[in-house]
Amino acid sequence: MTASRSRRPATTVPTDPSALRAARALWVALAVLALLRAAFAFVPAMWGWGFDLLRFVAPGPGWALWALAALALARPLARRALPAFEALGAALDRSAALAYTVWGAGAALLAWWLPDRLRFVGDFLLRFGTAEHALKPAALFPQALPLDVFLHYGLARWLDAAFAMDVNTSARLLGALEAALLAMIAVGFARAVALRGAAAVAATAVVLFGGYLGMFTGYGKAIGEVALLTAWMAVLGLRVLRGQGGLLAPGVCVAAGLTLHRSTLGLLPALALCWAFALRGAEARATWRRPTTWLAVALPLVALAVMSPHILATFATMDSVHFTPPEVARSGGILGAMFAGARPADLLDIVALLSPLALAAPFVALAGRGLPGREAALLGSLALPWLAMLLLIHPPQGMFRDWDDFAAAAMTLSLLTAWLFAAVVRGAPGWAWLSVPVTLGALAPSAQWLMHNADLERGLARVEAYLAEPPARQVEERAKTWDFLGIRYAQLDRWDRSAAAMRQAAELAPSPRVLLQWASAEQARGADAEAQAVYRRLVTVAPDEGRGWYGLAFVSWRLGDWRECRRAAYQVLRLRPGDPQALAIIAQADRRDSTRGGEAR
Repeated sequence: MTASRSRRPATTVPTDPSALRAARALWVALAVLALLRAAFAFVPAMWGWGFDLLRFVAPGPGWALWALAALALARPLARRALPAFEALGAALDRSAALAYTVWGAGAALLAWWLPDRLRFVGDFLLRFGTAEHALKPAALFPQALPLDVFLHYGLARWLDAAFAMDVNTSARLLGALEAALLAMIAVGFARAVALRGAAAVAATAVVLFGGYLGMFTGYGKAIGEVALLTAWMAVLGLRVLRGQGGLLAPGVCVAAGLTLHRSTLGLLPALALCWAFALRGAEARATWRRPTTWLAVALPLVALAVMSPHILATFATMDSVHFTPPEVARSGGILGAMFAGARPADLLDIVALLSPLALAAPFVALAGRGLPGREAALLGSLALPWLAMLLLIHPPQGMFRDWDDFAAAAMTLSLLTAWLFAAVVRGAPGWAWLSVPVTLGALAPSAQWLMHNADLERGLARVEAYLAEPPARQVEERAKTWDFLGIRYAQLDRWDRSAAAMRQAAELAPSPRVLLQWASAEQARGADAEAQAVYRRLVTVAPDEGRGWYGLAFVSWRLGDWRECRRAAYQVLRLRPGDPQALAIIAQADRRDSTRGGEAR
């Protein structure tokens, strides 16, 4: 017995009881999340749309990814896989250049390999169409700041003119490059919290693999870069706290953000905290003497001063739709609407979708009794503004579609989750095997999400399920979702489905544009009688809509309704005197009438 004891490996790092509790809480939370994702694959309702990706991806690869993540929760299996993860981590530890290259190339290839073919998120169709047709961005999204316009309009137009690169390709190329940058930032985060080996692989995976990767697969909007800057700010801030970096890089980060998107005002508390930690103590006077310190302070302040008029104007004129839409008024105000109806479930869904392991973080933190410190203060100051917006914002098209509004919030949750994991593995080295299920638990849902958006048919099926299944959604949200389906089906030349979707949209919100789209779809599928009825409805509510009168004249001509054809053509002349097409229609109608009159004689 004595000899047996002597051969046991000595424990060089004692286990912290709080870290041990946190490790157990993390394992339980990972298991619960895996079970929820499997269970919601069989639920014929959309309460859990952030968990049910297995229902809307190809079964083979989707369930294979889930099974890998679930099997890794078995301690014996995870321990058998741990040496491979440790070897990978050790190889990357030996060379920072190799680590950044491998992770960056992998993320870029993943984003490029799985482009967003659904184009459902946020303003995808509007942004894409603006760049593709060289429309004026200031007219269509006046809230956009200069760096946003350059990256997602000016650059795309230049690549088209210089290299004949279509907008879809340029947007995907930019997204792949930004996915690579996110991977490099994730590696930088693992290094900033001094992780090595398998633990560094896991922390990198937690930061990299979130639903926000879907913004780097062709979506041309600044919110993707906002998430990047948020993650970069966390890495830079941690380096400042550890005395490994100066204040210039955080200043550049925030200044760039303020020229990109108004929401980057949320980075200012973290920047102020960096200043507070760096510009105090015995070395503060020497720090202030450095020119780089003054430049670090000046850059964000100048950017704020220059951009503030534009940002404040947007807050005053456009952002009310995000905070006080009709549903907020119906729920009795902002506080009453915060958790009204299906919103609590939607909040859980958006977090589960965009930061796959974040729902485990509160349980880990509570079990570990908070794990306080300066790093927690920094990451908390970075997260709080975004989390406040998560609770307060009511996207005009609903969380299900406007999930991009919450990408930066999800990024901060992923950063906090990765940081908590770092604290766990340091304090409970016997649970280092958790690196395996953490890595795969972050990777699997994110890969499924990219697969889903790349699968047009399953993507459209998920949108239709959201409309057809409980819970019932607000009228405005349903109208805009049917509108999307009508437009997307029209782009795919599926005119029967486009007409059916636009009919639903018109029943809920019969705007002139929706009626025109509906009539056009009916006309394109050869249903002239239905198109004529919709065109009549359109010109009744919008008598100065020239396209409605044109359409009415054309379908009436095809139906042989010459009286209606002539009436519509004269209305076109009222709006556009001398219009040659209207004159030609009238002349043809007159000839047809005269011919029929001669035949009658």
